[in-house]
Amino acid sequence: MTVAERQHMTATEGVPDRVEGIVADRLRVDSDAFDDGTPFDGETLDADSLDLVEIAEAIEAAVGVHIPDADLEDLETVGDLTAYVDERA
Repeated sequence: MTVAERQHMTATEGVPDRVEGIVADRLRVDSDAFDDGTPFDGETLDADSLDLVEIAEAIEAAVGVHIPDADLEDLETVGDLTAYVDERA
């Protein structure tokens, strides 16, 4: 295994946990308060479009996955976001 492959594996290791942590941190909620089926615009997370942009920027910085605004608008739940990032990490 090359150094680059090892670095990629380290950067993408635990992507769902990292996404969950970013969502919890940015929205100031306990990660136990939501799951993959929790909608961003529901009572639990109550995220607006600016919150989602900040989450996307944090994910790009932490995981290296860019989420275009057009795609971000289609991600309705935490699970949608996690799957999107995991597929591209």
